[in-house]
Amino acid sequence: MRTKLRTPKLLPWLAKKAGISERRAETLWHESERWAARRAASGSSAYYKLAVDRLLELVAAESLREDAASFGWRPWARAQARLWAVSMQVAQQGAALTARGWRLIGSAAGQHQPG
Repeated sequence: MRTKLRTPKLLPWLAKKAGISERRAETLWHESERWAARRAASGSSAYYKLAVDRLLELVAAESLREDAASFGWRPWARAQARLWAVSMQVAQQGAALTARGWRLIGSAAGQHQPG
């Protein structure tokens, strides 16, 4: 049976924010762990601080490398995706407010009907 290597819980979020794959982020994490192991006792708080700091550096460098390889299209596409997500959230909130308004009007009309 193969045991899964432990990675930080923030790794998928960090990979998504940087625009890299989770597999690549895991590789960078293991590289940063090896780097930190040469500088601090494995398992210590200093070790984890060094590993996370190194991970953030490596992820930032990888994101810049991906941006450069796309000839400038990748940042634009990511901005468009964020804009699309925000517009969908606004539309969802608007629909929810409209539905709530109609429910309030319906309940108010139900209370004032002559009986």
